[in-house]
Amino acid sequence: LSPGMGSDRLAAVYNDPPAASRPRWLRVNWLMVLCAAALLAVGVLFIRSACSVRVGRAHELWRQMLWPWIPLGVAAHVVVAAVDYRRWTDWAWAFYLFALVLLVLVLIPGIGTTSNMGARRWLFGRFQPSEGAKFALVAALAFVLGGGMALGERAKLWLSLGLAAVPAALVLLEPDLGTTLPFVAAALAMVFVAGCAKRTLLALVLAAALGASAFLGAILLPEKLPPERRAKVEAVTGRFLHRHWKDRVLVFAHPERDLQGAGWNAWQSKIAVGSGGERGKGYMKGTQNALGYLPVSVSSSDFIFSVIAEETGFRGSAAVLGLFALLLASVAWTGLRCRDEAGRLLCTGVGAILFTHVFVNVAMTIGVMPITGIPLPLVSYGGTFAISTLALLGLGSGLRGRSLRLRPGD
Repeated sequence: LSPGMGSDRLAAVYNDPPAASRPRWLRVNWLMVLCAAALLAVGVLFIRSACSVRVGRAHELWRQMLWPWIPLGVAAHVVVAAVDYRRWTDWAWAFYLFALVLLVLVLIPGIGTTSNMGARRWLFGRFQPSEGAKFALVAALAFVLGGGMALGERAKLWLSLGLAAVPAALVLLEPDLGTTLPFVAAALAMVFVAGCAKRTLLALVLAAALGASAFLGAILLPEKLPPERRAKVEAVTGRFLHRHWKDRVLVFAHPERDLQGAGWNAWQSKIAVGSGGERGKGYMKGTQNALGYLPVSVSSSDFIFSVIAEETGFRGSAAVLGLFALLLASVAWTGLRCRDEAGRLLCTGVGAILFTHVFVNVAMTIGVMPITGIPLPLVSYGGTFAISTLALLGLGSGLRGRSLRLRPGD
C-alpha cells in the first residue's frame, strides 16, 4: 500500500469494486463447481453399477447416495461458499474443539459404532467424525498460520503440527491409518506455504520418513528371521501394530502371499483394472464386479475406481483423472489469486486433502501402494465423506471475489 493513501482509496482497494459489483453468482468458481458436479454424476452411475450385484440392495444403496447424502452435501457446499471465509476462520477454534469431542466420543465403548473388523469410526451408525475434523483442521490452521495469532514462525510451526497431531492420533486409535494421511498432508502443505521455519520443517519431514521406514521394517524384517526369533519380535511389535496393517503391507510386498485371504482385494482390483483394456467392457458389464470377484463390500467405496477402469477402460479412467486434475487446478488457481494469507492457506489445505485422497486411492487400486481403505472424493459411496468433501470445496468456490486483491502499483 502506498504511503499516504487516503481512507477512501484504501477502502476501494480492499473492497475491489469491479469484483464486488458483479453479481454473486459470477464470483463463484464455476470450473470447480462443474468438475465437482461431473464427478458426482460419475459416482452415482458407477455406484449403481457396483451395487447391481447385491441382490435386493442395489436400488437401496443408490437411493441412499441420491438421498439424503448428495442433497445434504450440496447444501453444505452452498452454505460454506455463501458465508465469508473469514467467518469460518474466526470460528475455527469452536469447530476444532467440537471435532475433538466427537473423535473422543467415537472411541468410547457403547457410543461409537464398531465395524466388523473391530474399528470404532461412526456415531449413530452413519456419521463419521473424522470427516468433519478435516474441515475443522483446515480452518484452524488457516487461522493460526494466516495471522490470527501473534506468534513467531517457530511457534506457528509447532502449534500447527500439534493441532494436526491431536485429531490424527485420535483417528489412528480407531484404528484408521488411511484417514490420518490427509491430516498430515494438509498440515505439512499449509505450514510449507506459510513459510514457517523451512529447515525445521525439513527435519520433521525426514523424521517422518524415518518413522515410516521403521514402521515398514517392523513388519517386513521379521519375515526374514528364523521362526523362533520371528515369534519374539512379532510378540513385541504386535502390541502397537494391528494385524490388518501387517497383512496389507505383507501382501503388498509379496502379492502372491495370501491370494485367497488378505491379498484377495488387491489382486482382484488389479485384474479388474487391467482387463478393462483401452475402451472397457461396457457400463454394468464388468465381469470382475458382476461375478463377485471384486468384493461387493468394497466395490462401491474404496475400489470404485476399479469398477470404472474395468467398464470404461483406459479412456474412461483418464477422463475421470482429468476431471480431478481440473478440480485441483481450479482450487490452486483460486489460491494463487488470493492476496489474503488465510484464503491462500484454505485453498492449500483443501487441495492437499483432495490430492492425497485421489493419489492414495488410485495407487492402491492399481497395486503401487498398500491397501489403506481411503475413498475416492465425490465418486466413492460414503455419506459423511461426500458432505465433508463438498463442504471443503465450498471454501474454494466461495473465495473468488472475496479476498483482498491489490492492483499493480498499489
